[in-house]
Amino acid sequence: MADSAADDATSCSTAAGQSIPAAGELWDQFGRRITYLRLSLTEHCNFRCQYCSPASGTPFFDYADHLRAEEIELVLRSFHALGLQHLRFTGGEPLIHPQLLRYVQFARELQIGKLSLSTNGYLLDRLAEPLAAAGLNSINISLDTLDAETFARVTRGGRLQRVLQGIDCARAAGIPRIKLNVVLLRRVNAHSLPELVEYALARHLDIRFIETMPLGSAGIASQDTEFFSAQAARASIEAKVGKLIPVASSRDQGPARLYTLAGAGSRIGFITPLSNNFCASCNRVRLTATGRLVYCLGQEAGLELRPLLRGGASVEELSAAITAGVWRDKPERHLFTVDRGRSSKIFMMRLGG
Repeated sequence: MADSAADDATSCSTAAGQSIPAAGELWDQFGRRITYLRLSLTEHCNFRCQYCSPASGTPFFDYADHLRAEEIELVLRSFHALGLQHLRFTGGEPLIHPQLLRYVQFARELQIGKLSLSTNGYLLDRLAEPLAAAGLNSINISLDTLDAETFARVTRGGRLQRVLQGIDCARAAGIPRIKLNVVLLRRVNAHSLPELVEYALARHLDIRFIETMPLGSAGIASQDTEFFSAQAARASIEAKVGKLIPVASSRDQGPARLYTLAGAGSRIGFITPLSNNFCASCNRVRLTATGRLVYCLGQEAGLELRPLLRGGASVEELSAAITAGVWRDKPERHLFTVDRGRSSKIFMMRLGG
């Protein structure tokens, strides 16, 4: 397993005899350079969205099992040494973590170019300005519906008006890039996607529509009843707001296929993990709040970093372990459409997408 990567960091090779890349860059065996880390600060969340968390909630780790501040900073130093270009703070809900601003400031001091955060937006009314001052330059805010009753049902108790206020606060704080994330749900929002586009356009915000994925019991149940393809979503939007014009791809747009409307500054994206697989361009790994480095959102392969951190590993030793683990064990692609069993134990709220 990848947990032995620290011992093998200087000697591992592939079956074909290819050596692990030299220190300084992070690559997998499929020619993909890994420059993007999604860091989950907590598996706790102040929402329990239907597609993210089972109604009963998810199992929580003891506080002692969570990474400490100095351990997270050591991980970030190690990834920075490996050429990290994009760091995203996720959860759970990262805004409830008491050390969030410290980590944003630390990452800015490391001069990591793109500092992002994914949030439900509920606490942005008081945190948007401090985040902007700390150096956050990109934020994704979940917004699946503009109907208050539907929002409360999907989030199991969330207040839509508080989230909309948070979006306005993020705009007022001057965070450079603000995107709305919409999970496509047939019975929840398939009929109201144009309304969400018009909301984004009126505020000069980007918006992205994401196909639901079979992650954990909640995700599998949601997909079985709610799956709505990006192709169907695009057709629904175009029928109401007009023809979408493709936007030339850029290095940092990620897996989204981007469009715009004539005369509009906003970009409309579609993320298609099921209907149009994009694993060939994957450049990311994920770290859980308890220190497990996860190589693929849809598979369990990973590397436990907490024992290394608490065993006194240096930046160089940690970097070597990460390099070996990613090279050896990052899979070529997810298997959502082939083997759900591989993703049935993975909770979206623990990995942050």
